[in-house]
Amino acid sequence: MVEIKHKTTGKLLLRVNANSLRGVILLGEDLGGADLMELDLTECKLSSCNLTEADLRNANLTHARLQNCVARRADFSYADITQANLSDSVFDNADFSFVKSKNAHFRHAKMNGGKFLKGDFAHSDFSFAELRGNFHGAILHKCNLYGADMSTADLSMADLRECDMTGANIQKADFNFAKMQGSIGTNGQPWGTAYKKIDRKRPWWQLWGRSAAM
Repeated sequence: MVEIKHKTTGKLLLRVNANSLRGVILLGEDLGGADLMELDLTECKLSSCNLTEADLRNANLTHARLQNCVARRADFSYADITQANLSDSVFDNADFSFVKSKNAHFRHAKMNGGKFLKGDFAHSDFSFAELRGNFHGAILHKCNLYGADMSTADLSMADLRECDMTGANIQKADFNFAKMQGSIGTNGQPWGTAYKKIDRKRPWWQLWGRSAAM
């Protein structure tokens, strides 16, 4: 039997009839403020759960699925989220600093105001996610940032090499000292390539020839 308690009050939030939380399936559970620090949550499946202000520091979330969950102000710092699926969830003001999160999925996730300091998110999918947070020094090598909202985000000193930012919103984002080699910009062209508007007007000689024929 595993007991999940509140991180500060010690109040019992949930009893799980298992020897560990590895591979556990939880649906619609209220785990707000839960103490999950350093727990093995490998391959767990949490759907529509409340993880607001939960403590997941140093937790193992490898191959986990946290979908349609609300985890505002949750602390994932130093956690292992490798190949996890956190799509369609809300992580506003959460802390993902120093995480291991290679090949993870954050599609359509809301992560505004979050801290991602020096986290390793290489090869992860952030397509259409809201990422108005602090990514200073984060590794985003070969990430899919298609259609992501990174407006006002701090991406200074981040590794954004070979990222795809097609259609992303980067207004007022800070890219100071970021590594951008091989990246695709918001216009679908290599980073730094200016968008060239195609002039579809007819050449003057075509217009002149048409007038003459009339």
